[in-house]
Amino acid sequence: MLVKWEPTLGLTRVNDVFDRMLEDFFSADTRFFGEPVTSLMPLMNIEETKDAYKISVELPGMEKDDIDIEVKDNVLTISGEKKEERESEEGTFYRRERRFGKFSRSINLPNDINIDDISAEYKNGVLMLTLPKTEEAKPKKITVKNK
Repeated sequence: MLVKWEPTLGLTRVNDVFDRMLEDFFSADTRFFGEPVTSLMPLMNIEETKDAYKISVELPGMEKDDIDIEVKDNVLTISGEKKEERESEEGTFYRRERRFGKFSRSINLPNDINIDDISAEYKNGVLMLTLPKTEEAKPKKITVKNK
């Protein structure tokens, strides 16, 4: 039996092998800075204004009752659980990229925060925290007088 020779067939096979290697490398078992990729690691931004620190945390698909916020020993911890909701157990996943499970993020707070006045709001999948600065930490304008 004769088979038509395809000069690019070898390259196609190499590409397939390379694609599989990349997919395996980025699979659920891969570790990212010691954390399994399967664990949730909510993305966060921290912004400083003259009066407060503003923290926004991406938590799409969660309910506010599944989010816990705690300050202890000047460490802010945001934790919770993103629960998987499936309509039925039938079917087989061909690809599964959405992550579910427990998460926890902790950050050390600066000393100039008024911990008693921290507020949090959850809207459209984003948790917004406002950490007001103490009065002593806020910038003060000093007027220069003529003599």
